[in-house]
Amino acid sequence: MASIPPFLLTFLGIIFCLGDVAVLGALLSWQQRAPTPDARFRRWLRGVLPATVVLLGLLLLAFTQLMLLWSSK
Repeated sequence: MASIPPFLLTFLGIIFCLGDVAVLGALLSWQQRAPTPDARFRRWLRGVLPATVVLLGLLLLAFTQLMLLWSSK
């Protein structure tokens, strides 16, 4: 089984992290476009907060995997 080169994995990890940050920005702008303060709070509580927890967890996982990838070298 051929292994994937570390530079390619690093590039893919960086692309994943950039996409994750872009999705976080899109979520926050979606929340701010709500018509009323009450609707903004509901969007924050039901959509932005849970998605942010998941996305930040994935971002932390990606950083950890990249550090582990290069720590063995």
